[in-house]
Amino acid sequence: MNRPLYEELRPKNLEEIEGNDELKKILKRWIKTNKLKSFVIYGPPGCGKTTVVSAFLNELDKNKYEIHKISGALEGAKTLKNIINTKNPLFQKQIVLFVDEIHRLNKAEQDVLLLHVENGDVVLIGSTTENPSFSLNPALRSRVLLFEIKPLDTGEIKNILEKIKKKYNMTYSEQLPEILKEIFGHDIRQMINILEALIDIGEKNITPETLSKINSSYRGFSKENKYDAISAFIKSIRGSDPDAAVFYLAYMLENGEDPVYIARRLMILAGEDIGLADPMALNIAVSAFIATKEIGYPECLYPLTEATLYLSSAPKSNTVMKTYFNAKNAINEKFEIPLKLRNPVTKFMKNKGYGKEYKYPHDFGGFIKDTYLPDKLENKQFFNPREIGFEGKIAQRLKKLWKGIKDY
Repeated sequence: MNRPLYEELRPKNLEEIEGNDELKKILKRWIKTNKLKSFVIYGPPGCGKTTVVSAFLNELDKNKYEIHKISGALEGAKTLKNIINTKNPLFQKQIVLFVDEIHRLNKAEQDVLLLHVENGDVVLIGSTTENPSFSLNPALRSRVLLFEIKPLDTGEIKNILEKIKKKYNMTYSEQLPEILKEIFGHDIRQMINILEALIDIGEKNITPETLSKINSSYRGFSKENKYDAISAFIKSIRGSDPDAAVFYLAYMLENGEDPVYIARRLMILAGEDIGLADPMALNIAVSAFIATKEIGYPECLYPLTEATLYLSSAPKSNTVMKTYFNAKNAINEKFEIPLKLRNPVTKFMKNKGYGKEYKYPHDFGGFIKDTYLPDKLENKQFFNPREIGFEGKIAQRLKKLWKGIKDY
């Protein structure tokens, strides 16, 4: 039987694992002291969760630990109870239970583990592609440690390439590790599969260009492409062209760009280029950011596309940005905060005039014409709303409130 290359390369112990040094250090310490703790390890598919757990279990003393492995997708409460009930106090072996895809256990099945984990009857190890904050019951989650698998850096990916090079006598270009990091930083299994497929079709020198023979979505997406693409994406949204914006969104996602990076840029754009012209824009962008972090790729393309279309179609205004920098420029002048706006926390402060003559707007129907800026900046106007979208309604209200004082 032909074993996949990623199985042949799978590390047998923690020392052989690339990356995640802090996690390895913790696990090695537990092995050395024989003080294991229950934990759940999470990250996207192919990132190395099972590799870390398998290496950890391989190093445990089988005379002290009774190791069981099950799949949360295939086995349930009955299997869990059978394993837990195998504990024999005469032999004093500690049960270590590894549940792959632990998020697939339902609430009742997770509850079966609760008391036994808390009492120390079972050391629970779980792996999941889901965020444990949502996929695990709060009661079980509070009883385990949570570890997130970190993506490999360029040097660690190069080390994997060297192992493949030694096995197949192949070569690779200097820039390949960086390209692989950008595309497959979280999915090492897919990276190895593609490299194996290239070798199988006779490729002996792997370059960024040869990746497209197997990975059709890769089109030479370099760092330069990355920044050009995000620039074109933002400018298309700013220019209210939803078709161009979604085109660049798809280009970035299909070439391995980090969806969370795109979502962050959408939040910035919502404040910088739309602002009060449509206050919902920021809510939409933040929701897309949260959804992207929680559901991951590829399903995150839906909230990202929705946010891209909404922001592209929304009215545009950079008033929020301009207002902040107008105010920022004014703080260079020496000023004192008016006494009436300071809280008289102590009797001494009250005697000094803190809070004196402050008019509480609600005592006057919700608004009263008063001054709030320092004396040197009295009635200075930083905010100049435009007649665009909802911002126009704000302008009309302020114009009515401050008529004769400020020129909104």
